[in-house]
Amino acid sequence: MASDDHGSMESTEGAASPAGKAAPAAPAERHAGWNELFFDLVVVAGAGQLAHLLHDGPHLADLALFGVLYLAFWTTWAGFAVYGDIAASATRVRTLLIAMFGMAVMAASVHAVLTSHAVAFVIAYVALRWRAGRVWQRGSIVVDWPLAQFGSGAVPWLVSLFVETPLRYWLWALGIALDIVTLLVSTRARTLRHATERAARRSDGRPPRGPAHSSVAEPPRLSESRIDAAHMGERLGLYVIIVLGEGVIQIIDAASTRDDWDRPLAATGLGAFGLLAAICTLSLLYGTNGIPHLRKDTLAPRLAMLLHAVMTGFLVALATALGSAITHVDDVLPRGQHWLLCGAMAGYFAAGLVAALPLADRSDRVWVLGWAAPSVAVSVALAPLGVRLPAWATIWILVALVCWQIAYDPGARGRRKRRTGRRARIA
Repeated sequence: MASDDHGSMESTEGAASPAGKAAPAAPAERHAGWNELFFDLVVVAGAGQLAHLLHDGPHLADLALFGVLYLAFWTTWAGFAVYGDIAASATRVRTLLIAMFGMAVMAASVHAVLTSHAVAFVIAYVALRWRAGRVWQRGSIVVDWPLAQFGSGAVPWLVSLFVETPLRYWLWALGIALDIVTLLVSTRARTLRHATERAARRSDGRPPRGPAHSSVAEPPRLSESRIDAAHMGERLGLYVIIVLGEGVIQIIDAASTRDDWDRPLAATGLGAFGLLAAICTLSLLYGTNGIPHLRKDTLAPRLAMLLHAVMTGFLVALATALGSAITHVDDVLPRGQHWLLCGAMAGYFAAGLVAALPLADRSDRVWVLGWAAPSVAVSVALAPLGVRLPAWATIWILVALVCWQIAYDPGARGRRKRRTGRRARIA
């Protein structure tokens, strides 16, 4: 077991051993199973319903509500995705179906979550968080996903059932904040230490399980469960594709309601599709886990998944803004939707910057900032300065920024430097 906080799983090479015997073959690479793919269908519905929260305005309150509900939805999905990743062939289909039904209830509750459906959303969320912690056998510690052991983030949601608004919404935000802090601070060593302490407290007062002549109880036995990095990376990448698919749906729905298909619509629609295609390329071909410029083993699994949650939240917001852009091709975008479009892309670029910085050594970080920071800066500046631009012009500027990042991939630069260094050593 690796002693660091990363979830990488080293594969064994098929080279001969010193004794002349062939080493064990590397384990076959896992791919998402049919039950996992079926489970991920609920993400399609969830992303679509959550995107509706941003259609009107959006105002700061709408953005805050979207962020809290989206992270609650994503956290629930991630808990069962981790379960399927670690359990592998032992995954219980019944468990995934229960989780899928509960998440469907959460998605269906979003539309009226401020009024009649708040209780349904909270009950489904709390029940699924409890269920996600119960699927693990006693003594099994999921070190790469601390929320499997620490369910304190669900407590404020449960308390919110007994209070009125607006305190209810502040409790929801508190629950999400507790989960984020848990993911940030719960390292592998800390998770194991806390689990050992809890197991020791539970065993206090019990009769010793050792030999009859021994008066000392056996220490609790805990086993570590680790994420299969390659398989989980595929699940996270598929999630990104699903979210980008919501953008395609928004574009097609908006275009289908227009009677006149003219040049502005063509320019806007082509730019919107191009933006989604460029994001797909940057995230999946120039990154890991669907996160642009993230390389293997540069972030602990729990941190990479947290970054994935934030990034995909921005992509759901982007889908809403692109649908609005198609609706307003004959005029400038409403100010709120224009800011949403630029802000979503700024957040996406910022996630890539956070992922790229651990890749670079100290001498390269200035270069990375010079490559990535302009995309964030231009997106932010475009929000106030480009508010009078037609929608198609704003979108094509954003397409150019994504293409800039594809063309100047820091990983490629690092690979070229390593190849140059190897040639120099050989010479």
